[in-house]
Amino acid sequence: MAPLAMSRLMTKLTSLKSEKRLLDRRAADQIRSHILEGVLPAGERLLETQLSEELEVSRGTVRSALAQLANEGLVQQVAFTRWEVSGTSTVDAWEIYTLRGALEGLGARLAAANVSEIDGMRLRAIADDLLHAIREGRFQDATGIDFDLHAAIIELARHERLAEQHRFIVQQVRFHMVQSGFLPNDYEELIAEHKALIEAVIAGDADRAEKLARNHNDAEVKLLAKLLKQGGSAKPTREKAS
Repeated sequence: MAPLAMSRLMTKLTSLKSEKRLLDRRAADQIRSHILEGVLPAGERLLETQLSEELEVSRGTVRSALAQLANEGLVQQVAFTRWEVSGTSTVDAWEIYTLRGALEGLGARLAAANVSEIDGMRLRAIADDLLHAIREGRFQDATGIDFDLHAAIIELARHERLAEQHRFIVQQVRFHMVQSGFLPNDYEELIAEHKALIEAVIAGDADRAEKLARNHNDAEVKLLAKLLKQGGSAKPTREKAS
């Protein structure tokens, strides 16, 4: 084959591979979104043919997407014959939250050493958004802002591997929250905990920031474990902040 023809062939193959990766990623994003939003509950069977039709992609693309989500712990293959949304358990919750507590504790400690005046203003602005969402009864929005706040603190740690692991574990946290119907017991306490954490980071108090981040996760996992034991049937009180 002539060099020019070979070059064109290689370019075409590279383009096709890139297109396939894009389709795989989009399919995984859509399925992941359905799982994290609770549209697909724990234990739900995932049919390749049905997903292929709904997402308008090939079964091969669906299979690749499901394999990616299996690596993320959101789906599982049963007896190598079928796929289903992963289940939840108190053991899983404990493992996930102990990891989250360790990651966010370290993140808060490092952030306290790196925080600037502008960074502090940003953290306080996110906390204000959280407060407004709670006062207005936008509890789902408040949950998202809560995660944004912790992600912002992790970002200030300036530790990319830490941030990567945190993104992965937070996805697991969100999954368990959705499947259990998790909501904070007391939004006043939630606001106070986050305010204390932010001020410790801004003050550069690494020891206190780490302790508060870990304690926050310890409290959440106890409530989550209780809900999972009850099959996610108990709904915490939605108290508005005054």
